[in-house]
Amino acid sequence: MPAISLWRRARAGEGGDAAMKARHLRGLRDELIRDLDLAPSATTETVCLRLCEVMAQRLQREVRLRFDDLGAGVSGLWAITDDDVHVVIVTTARSWVHRLLILLHEIAHMLCDHRPMQLTAEEARALFYPDLSPDMLRILAGRTTLSRAEEREADQVAGALTQGLIDWAQRQDTPPFEPGRDDLATRAWYTLGYSPRGRHG
Repeated sequence: MPAISLWRRARAGEGGDAAMKARHLRGLRDELIRDLDLAPSATTETVCLRLCEVMAQRLQREVRLRFDDLGAGVSGLWAITDDDVHVVIVTTARSWVHRLLILLHEIAHMLCDHRPMQLTAEEARALFYPDLSPDMLRILAGRTTLSRAEEREADQVAGALTQGLIDWAQRQDTPPFEPGRDDLATRAWYTLGYSPRGRHG
């Protein structure tokens, strides 16, 4: 069963208890990690791109990833165009580990079947233009309509996906997702249990 369906079942409370929901969430996490089919030497940049490819396959829709400076207080956003292209924008202001964590949160919104921001044709054209106006980004970021409950749900799913990637990384003999900077996201990465194995351990 596709990971998206697994989480929809979990949200519907099938099985009637937290243990069943946790099991569905683990199933979603494990299936998505398998579908990523990462090489042992995968970098955080590679994982970001691969996540969008896998989600495009699952949604049967194009998923475009863009890195841009979203300004203070905004780290990522997810929107959909009038022709069903999913657009994810992640800030450039952090390390690649931080970017991956932000992307996982936006991917989690997709997996949770939340409703993305809808873009007009004009907004979509502007978004795909290389030199996007910072003002346009701020306007789009301010239009996010996701509720606090949806944000908490996305955090839960993103946390499970993060743990799955860390567990996968620990089994490799090369150091994938090697954090490159000392920022809060990098420290959180290690706090969650990341520890390279082999000659790097």
